[in-house]
Amino acid sequence: MYQVKVDPHTHTIYSGHAFSTVGENAAEAARLGLEGIGMTDHFGIMTPRKEGGQLDFGPLMNKAALPPRVYGVRVLQGVEIDIMDFNGELAFWHDEAQFGGKGLSIGETVLKTRDLVIASLHFFPGCKTGNVQMNTQMYIGALENPYVDILGHPCRPGVPFEMREVVRAARDNGKFLEINEHSFDTTEAVPRCRELAICCAEENCPVVVSSDAHSAWMIGQFPRVFEMFAEIGFPQALIANESLEKMARLRGKEW
Repeated sequence: MYQVKVDPHTHTIYSGHAFSTVGENAAEAARLGLEGIGMTDHFGIMTPRKEGGQLDFGPLMNKAALPPRVYGVRVLQGVEIDIMDFNGELAFWHDEAQFGGKGLSIGETVLKTRDLVIASLHFFPGCKTGNVQMNTQMYIGALENPYVDILGHPCRPGVPFEMREVVRAARDNGKFLEINEHSFDTTEAVPRCRELAICCAEENCPVVVSSDAHSAWMIGQFPRVFEMFAEIGFPQALIANESLEKMARLRGKEW
């Protein structure tokens, strides 16, 4: 049986389409015996807006209000930030910060405060029109951003890319590729997730296993990922979030 002690990709009601609070997610993680949990609400196209259309960055910029541990579980304050073009540029990367950014963009101002950053493709105009080369560069560009820790669900959006090039870019940049349970809800993503896992094993590239939970009841649930891993003989040694200490060490962080 595979061991995962950190669920790095979860959502709270701040994302607008999830059902649970930070406390509810952390309580379920504690019940399951997890060491850590990433609170990675959406930052980009799905960022909540106030009445009148202004972006609501309130919870993101109030990091001090959330203790590092809730119910004994290390809470990693993160974001899932949108990839916005074929260069791998991230959301709000050229938008001037209006809340003490000191010359930084909104994107960089937020990301520099995060414990954990996941970069994912959800949507940008024309995102489905890219060829293999364009999509590959998009993912590699995101992985080369110094704030990014994880490339989120690369197999789910349904865009073709050169898998081995992306895997090598993740490995060489010390980043993680994500294989998440939620991706298995998309039928066409399943063989791509399998191909990605095999490629990561061949290239010695660490992955993270996550739930991408949008409710507390999904926290720490990875049965389909583990079943696939068992079928292909994926090595436990390449699961970065086997423990909180291992994940932090591989990323050179102190959690």
